[in-house]
Amino acid sequence: MSEILKKEDGQVVVAFSSSSEEFNKALDVAFKKVVKRVNAPGFRKGKLPRNVFNKMYGEESLYQDAVDYLLPPAYQKAIEDLEVNPLALPEIDVKEISKENGVSFEATVTVRPNVELGEYKNLGLEKEKVEVTDADVDARIEQILSRQAEWEIKETASENGDIVVIDFKGFVGDEAFEGGEAKGYELELGSNSFIPGFEDQLVGKVAPVDVDVNVTFPENYQVADLAGKDARFEVKIHDVKGKKLPELTDEFVKDLTKDLTDNVADYKVKLKEEITLEKTDSAEKAYADAVLAKVVENATIKVPAKLIDQEVEGMYSNFKSNLERQGLSVELYEQFTGKTSTAVKDEMKEEAERKIKTSFVLDEVSKVENIEVTEEDVTKEIQTLADAHSMTPEDVKKNLGTNFDIKSELIIKKTVEFLNENNK
Repeated sequence: MSEILKKEDGQVVVAFSSSSEEFNKALDVAFKKVVKRVNAPGFRKGKLPRNVFNKMYGEESLYQDAVDYLLPPAYQKAIEDLEVNPLALPEIDVKEISKENGVSFEATVTVRPNVELGEYKNLGLEKEKVEVTDADVDARIEQILSRQAEWEIKETASENGDIVVIDFKGFVGDEAFEGGEAKGYELELGSNSFIPGFEDQLVGKVAPVDVDVNVTFPENYQVADLAGKDARFEVKIHDVKGKKLPELTDEFVKDLTKDLTDNVADYKVKLKEEITLEKTDSAEKAYADAVLAKVVENATIKVPAKLIDQEVEGMYSNFKSNLERQGLSVELYEQFTGKTSTAVKDEMKEEAERKIKTSFVLDEVSKVENIEVTEEDVTKEIQTLADAHSMTPEDVKKNLGTNFDIKSELIIKKTVEFLNENNK
């Protein structure tokens, strides 16, 4: 027997139970599991009779294992019978447990919150006008030359953008602290990857030179013993490396474009065309983002805290994976930035809530506007993906996996297109 006891925006409380017969069967299962681990004098492991076990340990010692056995199928049946669609793990309380009455549960379940759409058509937003100037082309050329530059040892003073090769050791008072020492570290000045104020004090130095760097650890620094404290770093700058930019010549352009462009003048024309396309695409994306943001802003929706926490955990997991791909650990990131994992997660909450709101609002718009995806749409999308990655449609399906819901993704895509078309 199951029923909904309470229904609120984004949350329902469900009552469900397992009968006394089901509970007694679960006790049998629990006993067979537990008795294999019991060492009792005069009995081989696993051969202790049930009545002896009950006298020695009490049958109540089996209750938790029995409940663990009963709960998953009982909960699943309850939400299916009541047509409740949970969006997060429930909070479940055992309200009663006995051999005579069985087990009674209450589950607090996070569900889809109410979504009240505001204006989502004819919002009056304007798309940014695209204009490409000679200064834009010159800036792009500077970026290209910078990417082709070589690092070379310089004998002049260090500047932001240079790399300094350093040994350093940190002290609080006269005591060196753990994790505050490295040798041969290459630090790009101006990258703000070290404690605030550290890099600034290495600017204007000519290598080789010893420098005392004085900083104050942030108040929220993850190492409690260092938080808010003044520290001194003994730093030895071994080398200063600066970028040597290549010269923009016809030969450089021919080599860079693999002879697709013969001279600098033609190259600048091509760059202007590329930048125009990029700015046009960027303006389209910015417009789409602005439309979607306004639609979400106009909607009324209260996102359950549990969904936000769940989204934050997923975002933080991706954050850690990205650090690892860059060869960094969370511990090293925290040491350099002074941000604890809790602080990083707190910063993610606003974005997490925005992402969830956007998802619910798009879902509501698609329902109101009866936006649907046909099998033909799915086939076409799979073929598009196959062509883009030089694969067969069958390979695309295998790579997407069974958990990827391409129809849902296409509905989102169609809904975004609908909003853009109806706000021009």
